[in-house]
Amino acid sequence: MQPAFIVEQMRRSGVRRICVISGSAVFRAKATAEWQADYPGDWRRISTVATGHPKEIVAQAARQFLGQEGLHAIYDASRGMHLEVFAALAGTLVAGSWLLLLLPSDTDKDVVVDEDSQRWADCEQPITTPVFNRHLWRQLTQSADHLIWREGSIKPDQRLLNTRVWQPQGNTQQQAIIDELVSATAGNFIVTAPRGRGKSALGGMLAARQAPCLITGPAKLSTAVMAEFAKEHYHFMAPDAILAENTTTSWRWLIIDEAASLPSAQLQALVSRFPRCLLLTTTEGYEGTGQGFLLKFSASIAVNHHYRLHNPHRYQADDPLETFVERLLVLHNPQPLPSLLPQKKRLTLRAYHPSDWDFHVQLAASTFHLLQSAHYRTTPLDLRRMMDAPQSGYWQLVADEQCYGVVGWIDEGGQSAELSQAVWRGERRPRGNLIAQSLAAHSRFPQAMQLASRRISRIAINQSLRREGCGRRLVEAVFSQSQDKDFISVSFGFTPELWQFWQHCGFQLVRIGGMREASSGCYAAMALFPISAAGQQLCTQAVAHFQRDWPIQQSRFCPEIELPITARLDHPFSVADHHELVGFAHAHRPLSVSFPSLVRALHAYPQLARWSHLHHCLVSTQRPEGWSHKQWLAQLRLETAEFLMILSEVSANETEGLL
Repeated sequence: MQPAFIVEQMRRSGVRRICVISGSAVFRAKATAEWQADYPGDWRRISTVATGHPKEIVAQAARQFLGQEGLHAIYDASRGMHLEVFAALAGTLVAGSWLLLLLPSDTDKDVVVDEDSQRWADCEQPITTPVFNRHLWRQLTQSADHLIWREGSIKPDQRLLNTRVWQPQGNTQQQAIIDELVSATAGNFIVTAPRGRGKSALGGMLAARQAPCLITGPAKLSTAVMAEFAKEHYHFMAPDAILAENTTTSWRWLIIDEAASLPSAQLQALVSRFPRCLLLTTTEGYEGTGQGFLLKFSASIAVNHHYRLHNPHRYQADDPLETFVERLLVLHNPQPLPSLLPQKKRLTLRAYHPSDWDFHVQLAASTFHLLQSAHYRTTPLDLRRMMDAPQSGYWQLVADEQCYGVVGWIDEGGQSAELSQAVWRGERRPRGNLIAQSLAAHSRFPQAMQLASRRISRIAINQSLRREGCGRRLVEAVFSQSQDKDFISVSFGFTPELWQFWQHCGFQLVRIGGMREASSGCYAAMALFPISAAGQQLCTQAVAHFQRDWPIQQSRFCPEIELPITARLDHPFSVADHHELVGFAHAHRPLSVSFPSLVRALHAYPQLARWSHLHHCLVSTQRPEGWSHKQWLAQLRLETAEFLMILSEVSANETEGLL
């Protein structure tokens, strides 16, 4: 059967298909070239890491191209798989397309090194990913629609087994939504959908019908489809440029593409400037923040209506390629939770094991879905971590192969004194050790990186079972299995309710960041639970340091947060403050971290005001006009070094007890 006939057959049936080419590099290159010769098309080629192919795009640089439709594509996963980019690439393909997936031999799936693993495994070197590779090959071999061309075997038969006539829905659903939108005089409207459902087409159609509309988003290049439908009414402006405008009253609508990818504070600022806003975003984990968009944005800003697009725009609803991607990313729970939930006493505490993906697939999948439903940060990276990341684990509350509660943890610490000091100085940022590093880099405790600790990374409880002690039961399971550690840590987006939970579990607050997180819109908070004597000493010191700095930090960086801490602004300038300023002046300590010590220095030594730029920094949140951030920071470090030099020349009797 001729390739042209096969492509036309696939197009008429509205399907796209995947063909795996598996074997040596030489075989993969030869077979890929043969397939491309048979099927002319766009053939965008993406690789997880650079392989030397002249036309490849490395996955990390590919996101800007993934808003564009195409016929046929290649994903080279011979050295690992960037799961989010692979899924997004599949979503760009139109009916009649082939996606070639290049893989090593399936006999090597337990030993092949995945070079993408450094993004998510908190390891200095790439690791093998046998659990994910077995999961990948399981999905590939479950359907006769997925072709596999192994080295040493004949080229597979490409005929489409199940043919039918596809009736494209066109823009009917989009047009119905637009008919409702044009009647709105004001408000915020959300459209969410998986990839390929025509969100961008809808945005372009609205721009053409309700001109003039302003279009924005993370990248102009990814709005190519919107530009195609908007035609001469396409007007794009970057988010920062919009916020810098004095007025935006001339625009009838603001249309935000992939709204979930924008920082929460920026998104809220944009929405506040326009009477009518349409926010488009991808759900189900392709971008990684779509779930967070639904959980966070809808709760913080009034939403007039939330529309969902269900029908694929470019292909048939049960298309083999989309079905494969959904199963690979575990986007749907194969067995939804029963309507009658178990009583709390029937839930069994269980330790998760990565082999659950081989022997308890339903339980593993329901655990991941629980995390995904409860956390705005849950992405395909979390699936990869859950399957293969070392030094990590989970406790589950289960009944009948379903998960109703889960807590995840990651081991940290055990680093050398030399590395710990380099992190304190701001010279090194090794992979992993999130909280241990932060205690060194953003507090004053490099020893935190040397101690053995365990960080709680995720916790989720089925909504119907919350406030019944399930969360605390899971946390206590982590405590009981961590007696060989020095301390347990947790990081979370600060809200009074979340802090109350962790406080009731026995944690003590040791840090609140000075900027809102882009993903959550909250300030990042860190808390510790000591276990060993060394952990107790660190916790006591970290709490004292936090409470000493908090009044100054709160006033400058996060006045919205109220904590029951006695506000004292008259703490004396101490040896620790002097040490902190040495780190700021002569190393790379952040200004936000050293700021409280600078304030105490000004109170103790009013002559510090002689250094005009440093004094300006302490009394104003704005940089003087004409200074870049880099220039300003260099000047502040220079003036702090000069101040310390003068301070060292002060007579011993004037500084006794201080330095």
